Amino acid sequence: MKKFFLIFCIMMSQSFADTRDADFYEPNLSNKYQGRLLSTTESYPIETMKKLCKPYTGIDTAQIRCRKQTKENTVICDYKCSLHWMVN
Repeated sequence: MKKFFLIFCIMMSQSFADTRDADFYEPNLSNKYQGRLLSTTESYPIETMKKLCKPYTGIDTAQIRCRKQTKENTVICDYKCSLHWMVN
């Protein structure tokens, strides 16, 4: 149910966002541990990004870029997880 609500919120917010064709995704191996997050409540959702990067040893704060959308009170953040302690 949470995933359905999250998808619904993303779809609704995309209709109001400046970047309509933006894909929102969680970090994983296939996208080189990068993610794109939509936030409607925070201008810099660092705690959410940390939570999503927890399986990959944390977040690389130097790789975070957030853009405020002009039509709505939303922020889109691109981020990358830190792999400093990962062993292949």
